[in-house]
Amino acid sequence: MLSNIAIKLSKSAETAVKKGHPWVFENSIIKGPEDKKENGSLCILFDIKTNKPYAFGLWEQDEIIRIKIIHRANYLKLDTSFWKKQCEIAKEKRRELFENYTNAYRAIHGENDSFPGLILDVYAQNGVLKIYSKIWKNYLDSLLPLLQEVFNLKRIIFRFSRKLQDSKYYDYNEGDIIGKDLSKSEVVFEEYNVLFYSNLIEGHKTGFFLDQRPNRYWVQQHAQNKDVLDVFSYVGGFGIHALYAGAKSLTSVDISSHAMDMAKKQISLNKLDSSKWNPLTGDAIKILEDLIRQNKQFDIIILDPPSFAKQESEIKTALKQYERLAELGASLTRKNGSLLLGSCSSRISLEAFKNAHKKVLHPNAWEIHKIVLHDIDHPISFPEGIYLKTIIYQKK
Repeated sequence: MLSNIAIKLSKSAETAVKKGHPWVFENSIIKGPEDKKENGSLCILFDIKTNKPYAFGLWEQDEIIRIKIIHRANYLKLDTSFWKKQCEIAKEKRRELFENYTNAYRAIHGENDSFPGLILDVYAQNGVLKIYSKIWKNYLDSLLPLLQEVFNLKRIIFRFSRKLQDSKYYDYNEGDIIGKDLSKSEVVFEEYNVLFYSNLIEGHKTGFFLDQRPNRYWVQQHAQNKDVLDVFSYVGGFGIHALYAGAKSLTSVDISSHAMDMAKKQISLNKLDSSKWNPLTGDAIKILEDLIRQNKQFDIIILDPPSFAKQESEIKTALKQYERLAELGASLTRKNGSLLLGSCSSRISLEAFKNAHKKVLHPNAWEIHKIVLHDIDHPISFPEGIYLKTIIYQKK
């Protein structure tokens, strides 16, 4: 049974929560429950001096991040009205995006929308709910109809972190659907006049990398009559925008033949000229080195790799990898061409990312054209929430 838990934190942790940090670590709790509590129990955080409430969170018993903050105030009635208001606040942040540019967007961005450990991505009235925390088990029955109502969803598909899939903690399984049946796992959505398939049940993450939308649009705006190289192309997001814009040629590089097959379907879906497309399947570094040996040159190069630093110990190696990619990309970029370098590693700061490039992209030959962080459907409310960073360089 869920219970309310009175909590007091160390002074530094209390200050961090008051400033907006959404996590309370186990060792920051100086007064808490004496026995184990059920996941999702409501924590009331009391000021260490005044003894008045200032924030509320949900308890996760066996995690180092023991409390995840959902509200900062001196009062909270945790009911359907509260959850509905939270959903409506999240929707309002994104209104400009889905009313003008796309019908696929991140509706709930975890801690940054006060739903810690919960992601909701929307693809044309299909919601994909990805759950990373045990705190939501006792709230799903209230939340699911609200998510459908507020975001106008025909159905919600469940996806879980690997840890939760293995534990079988929730009453739902990976790929379960509530609402109307889904005839196919692949649905079509639109982004800046380009159509994409997304596999909502088996696709990576929730089916697509929605976070790179603004950079895909930048490629669409600049690719006309250009030779484009898209490395780590996955299912072709950047490249499809390039072909739609009238690129002279597109070379896609990815290690997955299945991803290339999907990219081919995307080209067909948009009725684009596949004769301009040169798919190369294999190790990205080796293929880039081969292209250099062949004296190939491109006007736009996109290097958007998977995360290189998932833990602290990998940062040094990751920065070397980013430096190497920048060096290879620079060798393949024509004069006046653009080199788009991306990182989705939250442990790599923007400054560290830029510094990795400085060793090979000399200021007398390169300049930063644009730096892109998160779009409005991926809001950031605390420093650790920043993960996506893209720098577009121009060769002089």
